[in-house]
Amino acid sequence: MGNRSKFSTAATGCTALLLAGCAIAPSFSQDEKREMRDSTSGYQQAVLEDLVVTEAEYRNAVDAIRDCVQDKGWDVGPLTEQDGNQLGFQSSYSGDAPPANEEMQACENEFMAQVGPIWVSQRVPLTR
Repeated sequence: MGNRSKFSTAATGCTALLLAGCAIAPSFSQDEKREMRDSTSGYQQAVLEDLVVTEAEYRNAVDAIRDCVQDKGWDVGPLTEQDGNQLGFQSSYSGDAPPANEEMQACENEFMAQVGPIWVSQRVPLTR
């Protein structure tokens, strides 16, 4: 029997890796954004070079994390809009040996750990 997990890409920096929900968007100073940028993966450092996350950069990061999760062995569903400015997707697996949650966390750490919170903090609605 399969198992399902809801993965919210923007909410990851607010509370938890799994399950959506940033009730209140955080606010970061320029210094905090620099610290976030400088303490993350090379991928996210490139995105955060100017300390701003554009919608295209956010969508690319979401696609990258979704691909990463899928490459780790999870089945992934289509992207869905959540809360007007976040994207998420369902992930599931079937069989006896599901991929480790640590592998999903590694995807989060590579592509979204800092990009997601900064995107949400900008309070910009998705346009497409």
